[in-house]
Amino acid sequence: MFTKATKAYLMKHWYRSELIPLYATCVGAVSVCAYFGSRALRNPEVVWDKTNNPYPWLHVQQNENIKLMDPNGRFEKQWSRDRL
Repeated sequence: MFTKATKAYLMKHWYRSELIPLYATCVGAVSVCAYFGSRALRNPEVVWDKTNNPYPWLHVQQNENIKLMDPNGRFEKQWSRDRL
């Protein structure tokens, strides 16, 4: 995939031992942002399809948890979006 010259260039200019924690931190931050962004977009308050299900929050039952974490443990089941 890479030629020897390309590999040598990448190892010389991009692979430095002092930059590895910076790369790991950036990858971790992007991963966390992507995870929480996807969680926010799947929330019942977000409406993607206004013709079939314009009010998805009306279909949440009393015993369903819509939050990420339930510290009290008082809900029997977790809410999930059937369709976007």
